[in-house]
Amino acid sequence: MNPLFAAALADDDAGLSALVALHEQPTREVLDTAIALLGDADPAHRRLGARVLRELGPPAPGTGLRPFRDEVIPALRARLAVESDAAVLRWIISALGYQCAGAALDEVLAFAAHPDDGVRFGVAAAVPGLVDDDGITDDALDTLERLCADSDADTRWYAFHALAADGIAGVPAARVRAVAGRLLDDPDEGVRELAARHH
Repeated sequence: MNPLFAAALADDDAGLSALVALHEQPTREVLDTAIALLGDADPAHRRLGARVLRELGPPAPGTGLRPFRDEVIPALRARLAVESDAAVLRWIISALGYQCAGAALDEVLAFAAHPDDGVRFGVAAAVPGLVDDDGITDDALDTLERLCADSDADTRWYAFHALAADGIAGVPAARVRAVAGRLLDDPDEGVRELAARHH
């Protein structure tokens, strides 16, 4: 196995550097190892697999799509269907968003009511990468609006940012203003400031 994988397991600056180095090596070896890690018994290994696949290789000019996505996306979706560890779920959902895996939108939305804050945050942050360029679906729009009232401040911020500032086609301006109005007295300063800019 590429020694960078072992180094990337560390929760420190050296681990992050190793992860970035893996992202910059979009080879068959790195791809196959990361996909294999998704099925590992150790949640830390599964988490690493998802984190590597999330940003493996540079986005292509013009499309923003990454190499190997035809293999990466099915592997991530298959793991999403059976994963029980919340931290792993969060990274799988994030990876699907980064990979612009529009076919997985409904599967990701199903986790919007998950009891773990990090998973719900992952959904809010991933939706902009999953919606079609032609416009947001009603289910995605409704989900983001519900997440704007989430108990977690970071989730509320990302959900409202997705509605108001991410340039998603088909989001009604009146709906954005209505949600912004409800967030003007949010307990979180960052959420209040974002709402004020779009009210």
